[in-house]
Amino acid sequence: MENKNRLVIYDCDIGTDDAWGLAMMLRAEGVALPGGRSSKVVAITTVQGNTDVDNGTLNALRVLHTLDRRDVPVFKGCADPIMPRNWTYTYRFHGQDGFNDVGNYPEVDVEKELQPEHAVTAMYRLATQHPGQVDFLLCGPLTNFANCINLYGQAFLDKIGGVYIMGGNIYGKGNVTKSAEFNFMMDPEAAHITLERLGQSAVILPWEPCIDGEFGITLDWRFNVLGAVEHPFMELLNRAEKSMLLPRGFIKWVSCDSLLTAAYLFPEAMIADQREYYATVEISGVHTRGQMVLDHLRGRKVDAIHGKQSNVRVVRRLNGEPFRTIIAWAGFLPEADIGPLCV
Repeated sequence: MENKNRLVIYDCDIGTDDAWGLAMMLRAEGVALPGGRSSKVVAITTVQGNTDVDNGTLNALRVLHTLDRRDVPVFKGCADPIMPRNWTYTYRFHGQDGFNDVGNYPEVDVEKELQPEHAVTAMYRLATQHPGQVDFLLCGPLTNFANCINLYGQAFLDKIGGVYIMGGNIYGKGNVTKSAEFNFMMDPEAAHITLERLGQSAVILPWEPCIDGEFGITLDWRFNVLGAVEHPFMELLNRAEKSMLLPRGFIKWVSCDSLLTAAYLFPEAMIADQREYYATVEISGVHTRGQMVLDHLRGRKVDAIHGKQSNVRVVRRLNGEPFRTIIAWAGFLPEADIGPLCV
């Protein structure tokens, strides 16, 4: 990853948090990031998760319309997890369509605007065309990425840049089951394949630092300060998030995928604590399927029983104040100044 000009594949199951992360990535294009880096989104790939892959793909195109960025290519990916589920996910936090079914969306022409290539082959092609330069921000279930590993093996893995994952958990705190985080539980086999096959340390932002961190963002600030910005993106996200969060009585605003994106763009400012572990995923437990399992013994960075080297850098704590500035900047709040974070 010596090349400072980073290309990004943003892999997502677009609900509102993915939408915020995508807006942040596109806002960062042309900005001199810390360390003299720059970034450019070369592909948006969609996957099943918050909603089905068809709705997620529509949402990606809708977000691009609101941001006037229809130049960014969108590739539809996997509609189903690697192993068929023996359970049905009925509680759709983001509604059936990912934007809580609020309607009145920007009109998109899927036939003209969606790329014909499948997301998995697009991942491989772009990594091959730009070896070592393409970073992967994986903000949904890892189905596309794991299938790319299964299809192309080392020919793919040898050419990728960094891998950044929002998913899993540190202490077994779940949100879709009592012990599993949503993205990993929606495709445990994909998470297992990804962690077992990567030849480099992926950066993982788990569930707990997102919900336990102090980011100082209330719904009052989100809707009455940030939400007051007049912009088509803000109008869409205001409608979706108000309909999701206000009836449920939320007080704080949390956006996990945009936290990962902020940590990718501004690691020095955002990451307060991270640690190397050997990590895997439980795929057969009765009560723990989908849980990320860490070797907390960390003896000489080698799993004491299996002898496996550390394969992840787990973000254990994030800084709250920089994120408030970054999300304000991503949301076009005029007074937001990220200059000090870019030094």
